[in-house]
Amino acid sequence: MNPHSLSASVSCLLLEDDLSALDMMKDILRSNYPDLQLYPCTNLAAADQSYALHHQTLLMLDVNLPDGNSLEWLKKISNGPAANFCVIFITAYADYAVEAFKFSALDFLLKPYLPSDLVSALNRAFKNFSDQHYHQQLQTFFYNYSHQAREEKKIVLKTLEDIFIISVGDILMAEADNSYTLFILKNGQRILVSQSLKEFDHQLSPLGFLRVHQSYLVNLNAIKSYKKKNNLLIIEGDFQVPVSQNKKIDLMNYIGSL
Repeated sequence: MNPHSLSASVSCLLLEDDLSALDMMKDILRSNYPDLQLYPCTNLAAADQSYALHHQTLLMLDVNLPDGNSLEWLKKISNGPAANFCVIFITAYADYAVEAFKFSALDFLLKPYLPSDLVSALNRAFKNFSDQHYHQQLQTFFYNYSHQAREEKKIVLKTLEDIFIISVGDILMAEADNSYTLFILKNGQRILVSQSLKEFDHQLSPLGFLRVHQSYLVNLNAIKSYKKKNNLLIIEGDFQVPVSQNKKIDLMNYIGSL
C-alpha cells in the first residue's frame, strides 16, 4: 500500500522537548503526509495523557526528556491491552540504547537528521504495521536494554519469511553469501538473512566475535583449535574456517590473551 494513502488512517504521537526540533518535525511530516494526524507533546506526562485518550498507532519518541526516559514509559504502555503501534526512536546520543535498537531491528534517528531521513523512517514504519512479529522485536529491545552482559544479548534475524530472536551466545559463526549472511547456530540451525556480513560485524565484534576472513565472522568462544600450517580455525561442530593473512594478527593477539 502506498504510504501516502495509508497515512490518513495513522495517528502519530510526537514526543520532543525541544520546541524548534518539534516544529521542524511537524513541518516535515505535514508537507509529506498532509493527512497524517499529529499529536505533539513536549514531556512524558503529556504523552501519557495523549496516548491514554487517542491510542496513537505511530509513536515518534525522543529518548531523553526532562521528566524521564521515554523507554521506560514505552515499556509500560506496550504491556497494555490496547498496545498496537510502531515506534521510531529519536536520540542525540550514540549511547547504549542505540546498540539495543540495532540488535532488535528497530528504527531510530540520530540527531541531527535530514528531512529525508525522517520521511524514510516513516515509510519503513508504515510497512511495519502489517508485521505480526513487531511486538516480538519490541520485547527483544526491552530485554537487551535491561541485560547489558554480552552473553545475555539477543539479536533479531529477519529472513524473507520469518523472524528469529536468537541469543548471541548460540551463534557459532556467520558467513557472507554475496549480499546475504548465513548464520550457523550451535543447534545446527542455519538462517539466511538479507543483510551484509559487514553490518553484523559492527554489531557482534564488541560481543566476542572476530572477522577472521572477508567471508567469515566467528564466535571466539566457539573456537576449538587453530591449524597454523593451513591457517584454519576449527569451530564447534567441526567447521573449518579460513583465516586471512591480514586477520591473523588479530586472531593471534586473542589467543595470546587467553
